[in-house]
Amino acid sequence: MNQPWVRYLPRMLREWLEGRHNLQKTLGNTGWLLFDRMLRIVLGLTIGAWIARYLGPAQFGELAYVISFIAFFQVIANLQADGFVVRDIAQKRGDISVILGTTVWLRLFFGVAGWLGALGLMALLHPGDTRLLLLTLIVGAAMIFQAADTVDLWFQSQSQSRRTVLAKFTAYLFSSALKIVLLLSQAPLVAFAWVICLEAAATALGLAVSYRRFPTGGEWQARLAQARTLLHLCWPFIAASFMITVFMRIDQIMLREMLGERELGLFAAALPISQALSVIPSTLVISLAPFVARKMAENEARYEDALVAIFRSFAVLALLGASLTAAASQWLVRLLYGAQYELSASVLSVHVFANLFIYQGIAQDLWTINKTVRAVTLVSAFFAALVGILSNAMLITRFGVLGAVFSYLLAQCASVVIIPCLLRRDLFHLYKRAFLGGAARS
Repeated sequence: MNQPWVRYLPRMLREWLEGRHNLQKTLGNTGWLLFDRMLRIVLGLTIGAWIARYLGPAQFGELAYVISFIAFFQVIANLQADGFVVRDIAQKRGDISVILGTTVWLRLFFGVAGWLGALGLMALLHPGDTRLLLLTLIVGAAMIFQAADTVDLWFQSQSQSRRTVLAKFTAYLFSSALKIVLLLSQAPLVAFAWVICLEAAATALGLAVSYRRFPTGGEWQARLAQARTLLHLCWPFIAASFMITVFMRIDQIMLREMLGERELGLFAAALPISQALSVIPSTLVISLAPFVARKMAENEARYEDALVAIFRSFAVLALLGASLTAAASQWLVRLLYGAQYELSASVLSVHVFANLFIYQGIAQDLWTINKTVRAVTLVSAFFAALVGILSNAMLITRFGVLGAVFSYLLAQCASVVIIPCLLRRDLFHLYKRAFLGGAARS
């Protein structure tokens, strides 16, 4: 039986999809995820800009600092176990109730530990700053509610992502409405921190309701043996994700510590516009993954030709998007944020070119997965984090806010191109063919 949405497609597409039930299910699942992602970008940019205007660069920077600070603990609390849990459920590698039950209890434990750890470290770094501690207390509590995301892994394994999207998007609409109410009522900064926590709580509630309608059929339970197995599998990915968070977020932490909240606010305002472009490759790669896997199964030459073509195409898309955004940066910032964020236009016009590396990083994931070279990701993330810390320390002192932007570009380049190519000669030759020319292999 065809999926309900197929009937709304043009006749040619309907006929092509006729009888391909697995493909219909996959496309429908991907479509829900894309719908959620696009609407979040539009709403996030619109309401986020309104909040930035209202709070001003200093308070907006203070909130951005707390969010970035919490991110270091959040990446550990999440366990980075999604792929393993979904795989084990889909391939029936154990009792579903034990797999999910153990995962949710581990996430709860690490969520509470991360929350307390964030509070303790913030108190140590900023003793006596009661508002900063209060913001950390409120925003950090979201880590506990995010344990409910384990329900999403059950839905993913059953190609039921629409249930997650509906639950999360309803919570997102709820939080967006709350933000508008707070803006209209001229609420204080702390109120906006509460919205972050409430959105996490509303998401947890929505996932719980969705799960009641599509349960596993057994009561979840935690097992120590399963916990040990899961942690053994996950720790390299936790380490890699933590290092990635360092080079992605350390610029904001160091900006605040070295220059202050206002400068961080000016920097943070440019990020949502720059990062919005990444939805293009992350969406394309969903469709390209099975295509590349098929080429890999055929022979090595066709697989490499496919990767070279993808690297080139992604580079063109990134350069086009970055150039257009940079050219329109002053107009975009003035439209969204107003005159008080004028310096953010300069930040945006440079920061957006990080997408040249981000696009390649997303394309490179196709190579990483098919070659099973996850160690490269770990080592690259470690050195990129080191580059980020050292370059921020030097460049922020000399160039101010723009120094953090230059540092971010260096860290991305190190993570995506320099370190992986030094570690893997085959990847170096793929990039050489893609950007310096070379005949296709036969």
